[in-house]
Amino acid sequence: MILLKNLSKVYGSKTVIKNVSMQFKDGYIYGLVGANGCCKTTLGYVIVNECLVGNKAALKRNPELRNSAVPPYKTMADFAPSTGVIIESPGFLPNESGLKNLLLLANMSGMADRVSARKAMITLGLDPDDKKPVGKYSLGQRQRLGFAQAFMENPNVLILDEPFNAMDKASMEEVHDLLQKFKSQGKIIILASHSAADIQKACDVVYEMENGELTLASQKA
Repeated sequence: MILLKNLSKVYGSKTVIKNVSMQFKDGYIYGLVGANGCCKTTLGYVIVNECLVGNKAALKRNPELRNSAVPPYKTMADFAPSTGVIIESPGFLPNESGLKNLLLLANMSGMADRVSARKAMITLGLDPDDKKPVGKYSLGQRQRLGFAQAFMENPNVLILDEPFNAMDKASMEEVHDLLQKFKSQGKIIILASHSAADIQKACDVVYEMENGELTLASQKA
């Protein structure tokens, strides 16, 4: 479970997240919906940076994380453990293949290997033996590779920002099925999107974000 209690975030003189209190339970899919610029992505980053990074291993290596408002990352191992993250524009090396990109990330985190990277790509409909550089991928292919990056470490928490961008209907259905499988394994999934239709279909609980505040929009029985 992830618990947020009176969480706020200030940039300069502007409060972009205002006193948010909520909990994310294991085995549920949560949605954050709102217009572009409403700080959905910021909330996702805050959850990762300030609520998930403070694990015992990271604190042992870097005691300064304990009191830091925005914990610094010394190594990839300090990133939130057992967490898969898809941001709106995943940062892959454009001149390397999809598999090479995933292997580089797996080597940095130490939480995945060639077998899991290949399996994740195949699951997402990508050919791990394709030597085509990521810079020549379509938008949909890059998004699928982003999912493969998040899934390959079999994380306990998935935080996905605009996960359905550039995906056709068939691809979206496949991803919906994958999310349901992750949910059935007791994982926490948080989706952020400006598309209310995408979010409503996938999520058990949906919150609307506006002016830095969250309100409950819908909840399935």
